[in-house]
Amino acid sequence: MMQFLKVKNWEQFQHYGKRNPPWIKLHRALLDDYAFCALPDVAKGHLVLLWVLASQNNGMVPVDVPFLERKLSCAGIDLNLFIERGFLVRQGGGASA
Repeated sequence: MMQFLKVKNWEQFQHYGKRNPPWIKLHRALLDDYAFCALPDVAKGHLVLLWVLASQNNGMVPVDVPFLERKLSCAGIDLNLFIERGFLVRQGGGASA
């Protein structure tokens, strides 16, 4: 069974209900978020792409790195880093990313 991760506080920052908007809100307060600023630059890009992907699935991303890397056209996505830093939250089950 496919495992998913939820973007932390997704509902707080995206106000679209069941719609599938062509864009997401990216709050400038992110620049004051130490955890985000402390990420390597490549990881920041990966995280923003994961947020865009999550917008198609109510704030959820699959725990499937090969799929994510193909879908987002990038390599080296570290889901565990985003979990450890609090950007993604495990949903049910305890499978590692």
